[in-house]
Amino acid sequence: VAPPPAFTINQALVTFVGAFSTLLALTSLNKKLTDEYGGDGRIVLGPFGALMTLQYGLTAAPASQPRNAIMGQFVAITIA
Repeated sequence: VAPPPAFTINQALVTFVGAFSTLLALTSLNKKLTDEYGGDGRIVLGPFGALMTLQYGLTAAPASQPRNAIMGQFVAITIA
């Protein structure tokens, strides 16, 4: 089995910018909810880092397909 081809600089840049901006938006939303509602309004940000890497970097991977991504988040938030 051959390894997957290496990322081009363009793919790496799109992955970085997409993951960074999405996590920045989620962090800002979490801060706003926490400030407005106290501890009751926060969101769990832990598993989103891995999900963003899959969504932006490995779009053809089975783990980054919508059903698997949603179920993975559900399991991670349930455990957390």
